[in-house]
Parts: sequence; C-alpha cells; structure tokens
Amino acid sequence: MRFTRAQIWIISVVTIVLVLIVGTVTGIIPGLRKKNIKPPTLTLNVWGIMSEDDGLRESFDAYSATHQNVTLRYEQIDPNSYETTLLNALAAGKGPDVFMFHNAWLPKHFDKIAPVDATNLNLATFRTLFPTIVEQDFAPDGLIYALPLSIDTLALTYNADIFDAQAIAVPPADWLEFQNLIPKLRQINKTGTLARTAAAIGGTNQTVNNASDLLSLLMLQAGTVMTDKGFTQATFAESSNGFFTGIDALNFYTKFSNPTDIYYTWNEQLGNALDSFAQEKTAMIFAYKKDQELIAEKNPLLRFKVTAMPQPNQQDTPVNFAVYWGFAVSNKSQWIPWGWDLILALTTQENSAEVYMQKSHQPPALRSLIQKYADDPELGVFAKQALTARSWPQVNEIAIRNIFSQMINAVVTKQLDSRDAAIQAQSEVSNLIRNRR
Repeated sequence: MRFTRAQIWIISVVTIVLVLIVGTVTGIIPGLRKKNIKPPTLTLNVWGIMSEDDGLRESFDAYSATHQNVTLRYEQIDPNSYETTLLNALAAGKGPDVFMFHNAWLPKHFDKIAPVDATNLNLATFRTLFPTIVEQDFAPDGLIYALPLSIDTLALTYNADIFDAQAIAVPPADWLEFQNLIPKLRQINKTGTLARTAAAIGGTNQTVNNASDLLSLLMLQAGTVMTDKGFTQATFAESSNGFFTGIDALNFYTKFSNPTDIYYTWNEQLGNALDSFAQEKTAMIFAYKKDQELIAEKNPLLRFKVTAMPQPNQQDTPVNFAVYWGFAVSNKSQWIPWGWDLILALTTQENSAEVYMQKSHQPPALRSLIQKYADDPELGVFAKQALTARSWPQVNEIAIRNIFSQMINAVVTKQLDSRDAAIQAQSEVSNLIRNRR
C-alpha cells in the first residue's frame, strides 16, 4: 500500500505529537517533565548527640530557607545511650532519616546506611573537599557513606605558667623532647610520691582520659600494621619489616607508669587526668578540642596552651589521631535523596560549614576552611592536624578501647610482659573481627 505525500505528512505529524506526549509522561524527555514537577512536601527527622543550639540551628535554617518543601525535625539523644537508642529505633522502623555517625562505625553499621549517589558527589570531588582521614573512615571502598562537619584531633595541652616557671620557652615537638622534659616538670615529695606529674601518660582509660587513643596513635606513628588487608584479623602485635612496632609503642607508653624508670610520671592512684590538670597538679595532658571546654569549666583561671602532637624523631610526615562524627542517611528512609541533599548542603558548602564552625567553636572538616583557619589561635592546631590524621578499622570501638586499656593495665601491674599483653589483646580484637555481623 502506497501513501500519498499528504498522507505521509499527516502520519509524521501525528507520530511526533504522540512521541511528545509519551515522552513527557514517562520522563523520556526530562526537560519537559521537570518543568511540570513540583518537589514533594516532606519531613526529615534528624538525630544527633549535640544540642541544636551548638551551631546546627543556623545551618538548618539556611537549608530551610532555600528548601521550603522540607521540614527539619532535630532530636538530641543522650550520648551515653545514643548508639543503643538509634539501633533500636532503626530495627523497629521508627528511626531517623538522617543521623550523626561516628567515624569508627562503618565496619559495624555500613549495612544500615545508604551511600551518596555518585552523580551528586563522586570520589574525585570528595577527595578535594575533605582530608584523607575522611576517606579512610567513611569511604574505604569507594562508596561515600557519611560526611563530617568537624574533625577533632588529639593535641598536647600544657600549663603555660608551669612551663614559664621552669624556663621552658618552647613545647616539645617530638617524643624525645617530650620525655626529656619529664624530670624537669615532675615533682616528687620526700615520701617518694608524685606531688606534681609532668604528664598524664602511661595509665589506663580509668585515669588517662584518652589512653587507648594515645596508644593507637603511638602504634600508627611507629608504622604498625593494625589489621591484615582482608580485615580478617588484628596484627598489631606481629612483626612488621622485622620490627615489633606495636609492642615497642606499648613499651614506650607504659614506661611513664613504671616507678623504676627515669621518666616515671603517672600512676593509677592519681585520679582523673583532666581534674589533675585543672588543679595544676599535672603539667601536660593529651586532649581533644572538645576537652578544652571541660578544662575551662573546672578552672576558669587556668592559663593553658595547645600545641601539635609530638611526633617520632626524624620522621618527615606527621601522623595524628582523630575522633569525630559525620552525618549519614538511613537506608530505610523514604527520602534518601533528600537526606543526602541536606547532608551535602551542610557539609560541602563552605558558607554553611563555616557558620556551624563559628557557632560551635569546633575545628573544620573542609579543606578550604582548614586552609583558612590554619593560623587561628583557637582552632589552628586542630585544623592542620586533620590533614595528617590517620585511623584503623575498628569493628567495635568501645570494646577495642576497653581491650587496649586492659592491655595497658596488664603491663603496668606486671600481670603480663608487653609482648604477652599485646598478643592477648590482638587475639581479642581478632575475635571481634571474626564475630562481626
């Protein structure tokens, strides 16, 4: 059957019209469809451990001003029960859409959160925005599961008046300088007890607030391989290139609690390190930025300063240790794309992230803000250290913290020598890895 030219023209016009109609309805022609779509009206429930007044409210308000279809509801959860409360809510289908996510949680909770769509944030862009530590913690396999607003790192905090009184003009830059200050800063009374300690180091988590973190840092600084590549077992007590670097780090840490060592400066009878520092009974402690507020509350008149963490002697590249929180989206959320839209707005946009930083007085996570605040008298040390912070995968950070503290205690109390204590701790951490869900 042959069509006339007029019939062919009519058929062509009808075909084009049909294509346009179908394309608009099905989304084959996105441009036309987008013009007719209104964003849904929705509520994002957000959970965290901090007060909304600590910088989040301003960031939330800025987002709501440009996303009037989204209502944000924030709920602050007790930090002591946050993880349990969150897991129970997620299991019951009553959890939040977006929630704060600890930097050590990915090995045990990756199956509860949804990674960002790579079209919204790819790995290359991610690396230009955040320091290496964020990739280690939140994107070890290339998928980005969470993003931080702030990164806190361990730093050396010292009593400026005690340093001045002892004519110590410059704080120690490496561990050799640090240990050589011990005899100068330490005070021992006639009974042989410590009247003033030079530093809170060598004890367990019961007395030294960040003991297990500090020991992890010393191991990482020594180049210790903490786990095998397949993440099937812990390896920090094993030989690395012929050296037992993890055991050496344990020996270095615990010698400060050995009364027979010339660098003895701590014991478990001294009580809490932060209290001792605030009472000017300890000259140096290792603390996070968040600890500074507690110190100031305990003694508003105390004149203390913060400097970078000591590093191994003659080591060109510093290694630091970070503890921080990111934001993640529940994989059970009805609004996963919108949850990530909120997180990206909060964490990757410099203006929003800076508003939070200035209100909360916490160090930044964005590289651009780290550069901007590198010389800030309050935040500069912590900001710069984020660039060289490193971590190791921990399937249960609370359990591992306790295992490391028990390892320290076994050496300090001479229940075990350092090698046996490290091997026992390694075995316990390996069991945690094997038994993970």
